[in-house]
Amino acid sequence: MTYDNSRLRRLALIALALQTAGRVEGRTKMQKMMYLANLLGWKAIDFKYHNYGPYSDTLASELESMRNYGWIQERQVGTSKDRTLHEYSFFPKQRQIGLSLVGKIRETGPDSEKLVSRTQGLFKQLNAFSSDELEIMSTLMFLKTENPSMSDGELVGEVRELKPQFGKEQITEGLRVFKIMRDFLPTATKPTH
Repeated sequence: MTYDNSRLRRLALIALALQTAGRVEGRTKMQKMMYLANLLGWKAIDFKYHNYGPYSDTLASELESMRNYGWIQERQVGTSKDRTLHEYSFFPKQRQIGLSLVGKIRETGPDSEKLVSRTQGLFKQLNAFSSDELEIMSTLMFLKTENPSMSDGELVGEVRELKPQFGKEQITEGLRVFKIMRDFLPTATKPTH
């Protein structure tokens, strides 16, 4: 496998998520965690709005490639809601590949070390949320990034229209994403929320 700088950053970001979280349950959860982490300054993955919020075809392809190369495993896990989730984790013998990828990013300078450290902290927090919570939070962040002048009320209303399966209270709770992100974003890029 050959790497250009953006691909190395993508693979390292995926590796960092799995290294920090141990495992990530669900494709939706992986997409949303990666979207929010990418905002910290990775500039590794392009996202567009899709049914469940921000989505990246490139990320889906990279996960498939990593699985095909035998670096990560994608296990199907049943849920109590008769759904099937895809759980991602490193194969134990391949964990070193992930550490190596992250190490290459760390070596690019002191700002990269800070980026890795902030991203680890963010992944630890995000992995505690459900896929639904992350879907709401990443959608709120996506909309705010696209239109920074939107108020909290406008954001909640817009998400309510896009995702009628979630209640207003559930969506309003998702506004905590702005505080979470403010704790991890570099000072120059903190949201004005």
